[in-house]
Amino acid sequence: MMRVRAPGRVNLIGEHTDYNEGFVLPVAIDREIHLHAQPRTDRRCLLYSETMDEQIELELDALRETPPEALPTGWARYVAGVAVMLMRHTGRLLTGIEGVLSSTLPTGAGLSSSAALEAVFAVLWNTLDELHLDGWTLAKLCQQAEHEYAGVYCGIMDQAASLLAQRNHALFLDTRALQTRHAPLPREWLIVVADTGKPRTLSGSEYNQRRMECQQAVETFRTILGEGVHALRDVSPDTAALYLPLLPEPARRRARHVISENARVLAFLDALARADAQTIRQLMLASHASLRDDYEVSCPELDAMVAACLHAPGCVGVRLTGAGFGGACVALVERAQIEPFLKQAEAAYRAQSRYTPQFLACESVEGATASVLME
Repeated sequence: MMRVRAPGRVNLIGEHTDYNEGFVLPVAIDREIHLHAQPRTDRRCLLYSETMDEQIELELDALRETPPEALPTGWARYVAGVAVMLMRHTGRLLTGIEGVLSSTLPTGAGLSSSAALEAVFAVLWNTLDELHLDGWTLAKLCQQAEHEYAGVYCGIMDQAASLLAQRNHALFLDTRALQTRHAPLPREWLIVVADTGKPRTLSGSEYNQRRMECQQAVETFRTILGEGVHALRDVSPDTAALYLPLLPEPARRRARHVISENARVLAFLDALARADAQTIRQLMLASHASLRDDYEVSCPELDAMVAACLHAPGCVGVRLTGAGFGGACVALVERAQIEPFLKQAEAAYRAQSRYTPQFLACESVEGATASVLME
């Protein structure tokens, strides 16, 4: 019998930068998906999700010939996608399994439950079948599974965080170079995920519209600055200050957010190394203001949650996290003040919103792991 765990993640700073080849700073958190599984002698997968109260059955031999759209919708597609990507990459057949999934990771809160689901099966088969694939390779294969089988054209941040993170560290990720650095987190701070209770409503069309507006900005910068501009990552804040006025709206504001956000991630890294609470507070609030005003992905509930957390005892900094238009904020909070923080922040938010919030005080954990349980 094997036990595999894979964590969710929250992004401390660096929002809507990943698909612009920029920088992000996620943390794997102690809200996880767990899988208890044992091998079968055939190529079938029999899996039960306690969270969904649902059982699925997959035939591994047939999966490679089955188009994604022929599979049932839901979590089965994530499992199937990971299996197919592993078999395609290695040229090997995988071992059939039967197992039970459980989760402490809330769905719909923007904590990347889908990436954790992918990671848990990638690590399972990588261990069970001795595939010897490193974490980066697994992250890329999980990302490709989400593209092809779930139809979500995500960046690689979520999968990388779930697979590559270290305990007590944030994961600095350069999404162009696919390079990482582990940044220590001050032990006197806790990570709080402050879910507004409002479902995220950023539609695919709005998301794609923002991507298109960023690309329009890239094309204008390329016309001005030359072929070296491949993404907004290539435009420095100083250069942007000179040429942003030449861009049409709203591409100008979208570009200003991405360019300034990349700079904030780098400044945040430096401040984190010094445990500089004042600078981190300023950077997180500037990130939220930029997402609200320039990228226009906040909403009254997220703004209310930021205000509620900001004025609660022990708050180092707070901002919206994830795609926006609902979902959650992330706050860094002094560990010694966590109880009064939670009490006051919840009361202040409830006074301003009709939605029921949820506050998760989280520790940072390592990426996905597998272990063999003694019979």
